[in-house]
Amino acid sequence: MFALFCVIANTHASITCPRLSSTLSYTQSNAPRDISSILRVVVEKVNRELEGVIDVDVEWTGSELHRKVGKYDVTAKVTRRIKQAGGAMEESTDCFSVPFVIHDDDECNLPVGHAMRHKCHESAFCVNTIGGYQCECRKPPASSSSEAWALSLLSSSCPLSSTSDCCGTDDCKADFVCPVDLCGSNGGSDCDVKTGAKCVSEVFADGSGATYKCQCPDDLYGNGHVCNPGDVPPNPKVGFDGLPTESTRTANFCGCTKPSVDQCAGFPPCSAKNTACTVPADGKGGPPTCECKPGYVDTPEHGCVDETPPTLKLRCDPNNNGVMKLKQGDNYEECAVDIMDDNAEDLARTLKIKYSEPLPSGCLRKMGSFTVNYSVATPWTDPPFQEVARTVEVGDLDECKISSKQAQFYCPEAMPRCDVASGAVCKNTVGSYTCECPKCTTGDGFLPISGINPDDPLKPFNYNGGTGCVDSCKPDLKLHGPNPRVFRVAKNNGIQGLTSKGKEVSTGFIKSESGDRNYDAEVKALIRGSEGVELCATKDNAATVTSRHCATASDTTPSGVVDLSDKIMVGDPVKSPKQPNMWRVPYNVVDKIGNRADTVWRDVVVEEMSFEEYEAALRKDFEEEKKRAVEEAVARATRKEKGDCDDKVRRLEEGGKQERGKGGGRNSNKCAKCPPPPKCPDFDGKDDNGLRMELRTCQSDLGEVKRKMTDRTNEGGGGGRGGGGVDKTLASTLEEVFPLFLLLILGSSTLGLLILVLQRAKNVLVGTSSVARGKGGVERASALAKSVTYHSPRHGTGSVSGNGSMAGTVQPETPQSARSGVFSPGSAGSGKTMQSPVSYSLSPITPSRMSKR
Repeated sequence: MFALFCVIANTHASITCPRLSSTLSYTQSNAPRDISSILRVVVEKVNRELEGVIDVDVEWTGSELHRKVGKYDVTAKVTRRIKQAGGAMEESTDCFSVPFVIHDDDECNLPVGHAMRHKCHESAFCVNTIGGYQCECRKPPASSSSEAWALSLLSSSCPLSSTSDCCGTDDCKADFVCPVDLCGSNGGSDCDVKTGAKCVSEVFADGSGATYKCQCPDDLYGNGHVCNPGDVPPNPKVGFDGLPTESTRTANFCGCTKPSVDQCAGFPPCSAKNTACTVPADGKGGPPTCECKPGYVDTPEHGCVDETPPTLKLRCDPNNNGVMKLKQGDNYEECAVDIMDDNAEDLARTLKIKYSEPLPSGCLRKMGSFTVNYSVATPWTDPPFQEVARTVEVGDLDECKISSKQAQFYCPEAMPRCDVASGAVCKNTVGSYTCECPKCTTGDGFLPISGINPDDPLKPFNYNGGTGCVDSCKPDLKLHGPNPRVFRVAKNNGIQGLTSKGKEVSTGFIKSESGDRNYDAEVKALIRGSEGVELCATKDNAATVTSRHCATASDTTPSGVVDLSDKIMVGDPVKSPKQPNMWRVPYNVVDKIGNRADTVWRDVVVEEMSFEEYEAALRKDFEEEKKRAVEEAVARATRKEKGDCDDKVRRLEEGGKQERGKGGGRNSNKCAKCPPPPKCPDFDGKDDNGLRMELRTCQSDLGEVKRKMTDRTNEGGGGGRGGGGVDKTLASTLEEVFPLFLLLILGSSTLGLLILVLQRAKNVLVGTSSVARGKGGVERASALAKSVTYHSPRHGTGSVSGNGSMAGTVQPETPQSARSGVFSPGSAGSGKTMQSPVSYSLSPITPSRMSKR
């Protein structure tokens, strides 16, 4: 519980509560604005000087401090919990007085921008007072205050000389200004007193303020102000009646000037055309008369007429050749002509404009030229008219370079209407344009254009109703992976794939209605179960193979090449009527427009093999894989040797050049130029024997280089130190390089021999571990069958040991397959087959794409 009240009292009031030790002191600018601002300060001071405070009651009278200068006390009733002499805690309530004082700030000297700085007008000055300030005039106004303010342009919130008696707020002081005499020491300074002008103050008729004017004497004319550079020289005039002329009344001449007499001023206006009041030229001062104006002659038929006929000048003709050049799509704007005739307004004129061809209502669409003829009738001249002609040439517009914003601005009809979204390209032609469709599309390339008839001469070139560009090319479909895809099957097992998902499909071979092995159903099940990826699977990609490894498709469209690989459709296999155990699997794809690609086919061949053939195939696969690994290792080592060889030769050649350069001297030119050493040949793709042969050839060439360099050294033995130094350096370098090459050749040969020995040893081990061909081959077949794992429908989805299959291993190509392009299982191996009463499934090598059965 915490209640907060406050009492503010002047120090003159009776204080019954003890005062705290220290006094809170503030200046006006830093003091709290009201009592709510000091509550926190009072409570904080009580808690800081007293101990055990548990409750504070502060009372206040409701009066507002608002930074008023003076001394104040805040009374607070404080309840404390104090420990007594016996140790018991008792609560005690006492009142305390918190003193504080607010000191005066000098508002007149506070910096500009300070919130408490004075607000006096520049016509007054600031006087500081205790707790505030006043604004006063520097000189008291005239004896009659109303007269002083009546003659001043300024208005004030207080018509006195000080704000002390009439302004209690800052807003009133801010609006207080001192009166200014308009014609005082500084007022009316622009009156031209030299010409007799006098400053006169006057009050506005509505009493809202006052102003002054410079007044000329009665016999002079002007505004009385001093003439400035650029002012019209004063030339006031009066008519024969003594009154100022109209030009004098409206001219507002500066200064004060005596007027001259205009004899025609006030004379009755002349009624005849092109006549004006004229003063007799004899100088006798006779009365004025009506005569022809200057530039006119008096004729009996037409009265006063212009003696010079008007001249026509073409507007918009910067080259002064009468030709205006425009382009298709521009709007022809009539510039007309300038009629050069000083008196054209005095007589009726007729301007005629004639076009050689009708103008369109909008922009110009047709190339060519036309003329515009302008003529003005002048019946008092011979011939009775004046004329001039303009030639307008309309050139070709390249519509293909117009942006849509430009076309909307001045000629929407000129905007090319090509089917850009379908790849059409705008091509400019003379006077028109055409739209060309890209490859693999048909149509006129245009979007439909409203308001264009087939016979319209302004229709674009080759426009045929706006058929656009329609895709017409078939998608490009390509197969990847083995083709044909060959599955090897032991006679007593089904087709075996390599991937896990393909194996889930091949849980055993499927029998036909006659009881024979139904490879057709197995092939279909394998393709559907693996979503076709089994057809392109190999041992190397069995874990990562996807449909994109089997076939890809792309479609060339106006917007670019579109990948259709994910939309390829794999059809059901079709049994070959000519080749046993062979199927053809169709692939096709259709693009967005409906164009169908040419069907491509992948052949699937099932090879039935005996155990002897199967074992031979296994051995061959192992030998080929081992040979490939050896060749890759030898190739890598040989490429490294070849690079080292090239580096040595390059350093050798560069070292010889440097030594020859250092030799210099008078005999350096006697050293014959050494032939460049040959570079080692490229070893990529060579077999082991070929690589060794080329290394030996490289070393032989290096030896020949060394010998030639030695011979040249002997020939130039006394030729100078420079030449001998070069030969010795080259010979020394060759001696260092040659053993390194011999060491590399020896290492390569040792590696090849070691690999050969390991190969022979492995062949012997494999041969001894094979099942012996005894007892009619029964034991050997049995041992081989036990070493193979296969899936049988008799055992559900589990694996059982028995006769297995090897998938993905392709038999050597036979002459028949080489001619037909399709592997021929009938000519592979020994041609023998083993019949078995048990049927087995194809084993897949791709990950499964169908649930286990």
